[in-house]
Amino acid sequence: RVIARWEHHVEPMAKLGEGDQRWIVKERDDGRNVNSWHWEEKDQTAWAKERLTSLFVGAAALDDATGSCKITKVDSITGEVSLQSRKQRRFALYELDIKLKWEGQLFDAEGKTAHETKGTLRIEDLSEETLDDIPCEVTCDDEAGEKRKLKEVMRTVGAKLAKEKAMEWVTELKALVASGQSADAAAAAAGEKPAEKPVVKQRSNNTYVTSGSDGKAETAKLEVDYTFPLAAQFVYDSLLDTNRMRAATAADASIDPKVGGKLMLFNGSVEGELLELVPGEKIVQKWRFNTWQPAHFSRVEMTLKQDGGNTKLKLVQTDVPVEEKDRTEKGWRVMIFDRLKMVLGGVPP
Repeated sequence: RVIARWEHHVEPMAKLGEGDQRWIVKERDDGRNVNSWHWEEKDQTAWAKERLTSLFVGAAALDDATGSCKITKVDSITGEVSLQSRKQRRFALYELDIKLKWEGQLFDAEGKTAHETKGTLRIEDLSEETLDDIPCEVTCDDEAGEKRKLKEVMRTVGAKLAKEKAMEWVTELKALVASGQSADAAAAAAGEKPAEKPVVKQRSNNTYVTSGSDGKAETAKLEVDYTFPLAAQFVYDSLLDTNRMRAATAADASIDPKVGGKLMLFNGSVEGELLELVPGEKIVQKWRFNTWQPAHFSRVEMTLKQDGGNTKLKLVQTDVPVEEKDRTEKGWRVMIFDRLKMVLGGVPP
């Protein structure tokens, strides 16, 4: 009788194609992504640039009677910052290249400027993978004589200060992750004006990559070994799944998972075609950045092997323009594999 009473209250399951309202999140009146179950991305790049500028500009490595040496301007901040949520997991994705301008003066006994110079301070890669040792390079336009002292001040004290400011921003970003809010929402809650959204511009690298004097690219080979704490078939399927790759790359993607099918990643920055597929074991692609010479493609071969509860993936890519080798290798590791691991439930090394 207990079973009978339970069966009496069971509602029929949703049927395919009927659009049952119990299963359609987008039909909610408030439009909420309940419990952050579905993949959601919030672009935080505008806020990041505004906040980092406020943190860096005016930071002083030296400011006393002997002289002044401080960051005066943010020359450029390139890259992207976004907040991601999927299946109740929230995390930030960010990779920034920051170029700062600095100026310094040494004063004489009367407090007048005796020597002055200027230069740049660059944080080439601010990302989750570099937090233990943030790369920071200081250059000086003129370091002759006494001016070299100013460069040393910026190289030692200034670089350390810049790293501290960068980490302050990372702490704020992670606080947004913990709160589940975007920067705009947090600012609105605090009664502040949110950062303005930037106008979408054409990509700046709209010239083609070429290595040789004859216009033909000199090419190189790269290899990437990577471990996913997941089943090989699942990793294979994910690498060919449009929605999972959109979530992982935080950008538009399109993959037709069949031999001869076209692929597109990072809003069209990467394009190619699938040449060979062995389910759960191998993916071979014709692959290129859209900044490479027209019709120049590399060949990508990914092999997957099950190793206990892990998948050992080996990627071999040939015919990569020489000057693109490092960028491409890093892109596979950081922008694709690390991010895919995070989306699928793993944690990058």
